[in-house]
Amino acid sequence: MLDYGAPFGFLFKDKRWLRKLLIASLLTCTLVGAAPVFGWTIEIVRRMAQGEEPAIPEFKDWKTFWKLGGQFALVNAAWLLPLLLAVLMIYLPLFLLSHLPDEAVLATFAATFCCVSLFLLIYSIAYIFFVPAMMALLAKTGSTGQAMNPVRLWREVRPRFTEYLIVFLIVGVALLNVMLFAAPLTLFLLLPPMLVYAGLVTAHFAGQLARMNESKNLQEE
Repeated sequence: MLDYGAPFGFLFKDKRWLRKLLIASLLTCTLVGAAPVFGWTIEIVRRMAQGEEPAIPEFKDWKTFWKLGGQFALVNAAWLLPLLLAVLMIYLPLFLLSHLPDEAVLATFAATFCCVSLFLLIYSIAYIFFVPAMMALLAKTGSTGQAMNPVRLWREVRPRFTEYLIVFLIVGVALLNVMLFAAPLTLFLLLPPMLVYAGLVTAHFAGQLARMNESKNLQEE
């Protein structure tokens, strides 16, 4: 059974938690520096899955962090590409129907916008739902292909679908909405540490889920 409280407090059990959080937050402020933070988070998933202590590594093994972070960035890019293509589809009628009356162009644009918006909503929910599984697979296998493969992700999620759904509601809905509300109140100055904290919470949950799946596989063998 998942421990739903531990992901929110395990960071503060580390004696150097503030130092690690500040480093990760500063790196997150840059596009390039975000990659090793991704890798650092995946390493936390691996440690949680194997029950290693300390759960939060120091920022020392940069080579590993860059490698894992680059892989995780590639996985996310592959999943986010359909979202980008869908957004571009909204403007397609403006180019293809320029010779038609304005009313026809407007109606086609409105219909396309509604369809694309529905797709974006459904796809975004699916993407956020599978993020912990992406992290777990990358931490366990080190394979970019497996971490981005929808079929492999579903095989990872299916045995623990209820737990993954609860994690989605906690992290993907509740925590993200709290961040969206709190970030403007701090003039977005605290957005980087909030993003890092959300990543750590997700990593802890992903590690727990990976360990539970591994235990089940061993029992079946």
